[in-house]
Amino acid sequence: MKRMNRKRILKLLIIVCLFLCGCTNRRDTTKTNRYDLDVSKQIQALKKSNRNLYVWSVYWDCTSDVRTIQRNRKKIDGIGVFSAYYPDGKTLSLPEKSNDLIQHLASIEDEPAIPRYLCVVNDTDSENKSVDLLKEIMKESEKNAQSIVDMAIQNQCMGIEIDFENIRNDINLWNQFINFEKDLMDLCSKNHLALRIVLESSTPVDQIDLPSGPEYVVMCYNLYGNGTKPGPKADMDFLKDMVAKFESLDHVSYALANGGYDFEGSKKAEAVTSSQIQTLILEKKAKPKRDPSSQALYFTYGSHTVWFADEKTLTFWAKILDTAAGRTVDISLWRLFRNE
Repeated sequence: MKRMNRKRILKLLIIVCLFLCGCTNRRDTTKTNRYDLDVSKQIQALKKSNRNLYVWSVYWDCTSDVRTIQRNRKKIDGIGVFSAYYPDGKTLSLPEKSNDLIQHLASIEDEPAIPRYLCVVNDTDSENKSVDLLKEIMKESEKNAQSIVDMAIQNQCMGIEIDFENIRNDINLWNQFINFEKDLMDLCSKNHLALRIVLESSTPVDQIDLPSGPEYVVMCYNLYGNGTKPGPKADMDFLKDMVAKFESLDHVSYALANGGYDFEGSKKAEAVTSSQIQTLILEKKAKPKRDPSSQALYFTYGSHTVWFADEKTLTFWAKILDTAAGRTVDISLWRLFRNE
C-alpha cells in the first residue's frame, strides 16, 4: 500500500512538473511574440477614424483573404484584386487565383457588396514594371484601355486600378500615359466603373498635368528597401513630404504597407510578410525596438536587420498623413496576408 502511494505521488509530481513547464513555455512565447501583426487588428485600427479603407489581395498568396474579408467586411470599403498583367508583353491576362478570388467574393457577399477593383500592372513574364511594355500599350491606347474595361466587366468588378510603375521622370511617356488615362476615363464613365491611378512617390506631379476625375493613390512606402541601407518603409518626414507634394491633386489618397524588409548587410533587402516576421522573432528570440521617428520596429540577427510595421506603426503613419493634410485621408493597405 505504501509502495502504491509512492508511485501515485511520483506520477502526480511528474504531471505537475509537465504542466508548469508547459505554462512557462506558453508565457515565454507570448512575451516574445508580443508584437501583434494580425491584419484584422490593423484594419480595425485604421478604421477608427471612420476613414475609407481599401485593401489589396495578391494572387500568389490569397488563400485566407476571403476569410479575412468576411471578418472585416463592414470595415473595408474596397478590395483591389492584384493583379492582371501582360505575360507575353501583348495580351492582358488574369491569373487563375485572382479570377477564383473575384468569383468567390461575388458569390458569397451579402448586399451591398464591397467594391472590387481589377488591378492592372505593367508586368510581363520576363520583366516586372516594364517600360517597354508601357510604350507598346500607349501605341494603341484606346484598344488597350478597352481590353482592361472588358476584363473588369467580365469579372464583375466595380472599378479599375492602374498601377503602371517605373515611368520616373520620362515626361514624354507621362504625357502618353495621360492620353491613355483619358481614354480609360471615358470608357469607365460609359460603363459606370470607378477608376484609381496608383502613383509612385517619385512621380513628377509638378511637371505633368494629371486630369481630374480618378482617385490618385500615392505609394507611401519603400522609403528604405532593396538597394538602400536598413530602415523603415516610411517615417514622419517622408509622409509629410508626400502630402506636401501630392495634396494639390483633385482626389488623392495614400497607401501604407504592413510587413517589412529583411536587410542583409547595407544594401540587400528581401521583402518579408508579417507571418514570416512573427516566425523570425520566435526563432531568433529577438527583442524588437521601436524607432521614434517612424514608430516602426526593428531587430537584428547575425548580419541581418529586420524592419517592420505593426498595428501601432500603421496608426501612427495614418495620423501623420491626417495632420499634414488637415483632413482624415483615405488609406489603402498593402496588403492582406495569411493570418492562420
